[in-house]
Amino acid sequence: MPLLEGKKALIFGIANHRSIGWAIAQSLAAEGAQLAFSYQERMEKYVRELAAKIPGTEVMECDVQSDEQLDTAFARAGEIFNGELDILIHSVAYAPPRELENPFYDTTREGFHTALDISAYSLIAMAKRAAPLMQARGGGSMLTMTYMASERVVPKYNVMAVAKAALECSVRFLAYELGEHNIRVNA
Repeated sequence: MPLLEGKKALIFGIANHRSIGWAIAQSLAAEGAQLAFSYQERMEKYVRELAAKIPGTEVMECDVQSDEQLDTAFARAGEIFNGELDILIHSVAYAPPRELENPFYDTTREGFHTALDISAYSLIAMAKRAAPLMQARGGGSMLTMTYMASERVVPKYNVMAVAKAALECSVRFLAYELGEHNIRVNA
């Protein structure tokens, strides 16, 4: 029997066939997990094409900067998965290109806010909505992607390094608080 047979996984952040989110989706499917993907509007075509390669995969639109769209996506996931969820994959990160091209000290307030909102806060917002679905299952696992620039300077990674550091700190707090509900949170 495959390792993840009967497990239910919701994946955010699949961009194309080269994305880490897509590689994770393929691995989960190969091990028998039932999948649902979220997509940002401009990525719909690519995500639907990839989802078609894994029979039974559901797809739904979600802008992670919108609480209303997150509510809708998790409500839909609850419908798809009968009110339960085992695995949440957060493979979401973004900073406006300008913030990566210019010197770090030239980071704009708006660019800083956008990078942290999409790349770090979105995990917290997702965890809030995923936790009840995982508790209904007796626990679960949340996984996000980080990068070494959270700990050392990587030229031109700029505000994304700050976002990844915030993401890692968020993971520690979420793991501490959700651990008592048998929910693991890792980066």
